[in-house]
Amino acid sequence: MRKVLHILSCTALLAATFCGCGGKEIPEVDLNDVNLEEWPLTDCSTSTRPVRDLVAYNLLGVPYKWELDWMGSLTYIIQPDFYGGQSSFSYNDYLAKNLCSGTHDAYMNLIGGKTDVIIASRDISRNEKAASAELGVELKTAPLAIDALVFIVNPKNPVKNLTSDQVRKIYTGEITNWKEVGGVDHAITPYIRDADSGSQEKMETLVMNGLTMIDGTEETYMVEIIGSQMASPYLQLEIDEYGIGYTPFFYCTAMVRDLKRVSMLSIDGVAPSKESLRSNKYPFVSSIYAAVRYSEDHESMAYKLYQFLFTKKGADMIDESGYIAIRK
Repeated sequence: MRKVLHILSCTALLAATFCGCGGKEIPEVDLNDVNLEEWPLTDCSTSTRPVRDLVAYNLLGVPYKWELDWMGSLTYIIQPDFYGGQSSFSYNDYLAKNLCSGTHDAYMNLIGGKTDVIIASRDISRNEKAASAELGVELKTAPLAIDALVFIVNPKNPVKNLTSDQVRKIYTGEITNWKEVGGVDHAITPYIRDADSGSQEKMETLVMNGLTMIDGTEETYMVEIIGSQMASPYLQLEIDEYGIGYTPFFYCTAMVRDLKRVSMLSIDGVAPSKESLRSNKYPFVSSIYAAVRYSEDHESMAYKLYQFLFTKKGADMIDESGYIAIRK
């Protein structure tokens, strides 16, 4: 029932986004002639950077391709080609107008007026809503594409499936040994994320259902189980055969790929895949969100970009990035 209500609420929200007075749909927004000078200030999460960049490069006429980010976190990224003579601006010029601050900071930058439109790994959180209310700022947010929270382990771990209830019991500390879920007789190290990360917000709201998670400060756990970066669980699980962590499906399958060896677990007998996410059979399906300030002028480039993301052309670009676009 909760899944059905979630789908209905998303549908209603999308309808409100696309329909104006009299129920008429907002027409397709064409941004083919936009240039960097008029481009709005954008921000994003680590896991939504590829889709933000792909949309920007398409609209700004910058060639691009997937490549390894050897200078960053050893992930695959959408790499631009600013040296082929087709662009009138440099990569530094691009970065000055297109930040990647992470989920929480992206929302705070939008609330504080430091950026104009964002693509984030989740909807606005309670803390961010409180901050926006304090400043008298209201954000317009809408689900943009389908993602999911997946659970990852070392490939040597014989456990390939957990139930939703077993996941919750591992992360409340009720289940502490892999033999309790069909694995070897060894203590489980449950890796968690920092409080303001998009992954942690999804874990608490999508999976835990109000249950209190281990916090890394209890005597039975080490502080090191808290990961402050997207890559933290991967780095730990490469060397920890008995750990478990969680991460966005897109980040794992499109950005990490084979660079950091982990295995995704099935949950309730359903393996995470584009098909199981699209059909909503996988239990922890979520969405990424686009957001803009309600006070934004509807004739501004920021608002037009926000609208464009939900058009057919925008959805095609989102699908190209590897996400599953939510289409009207």
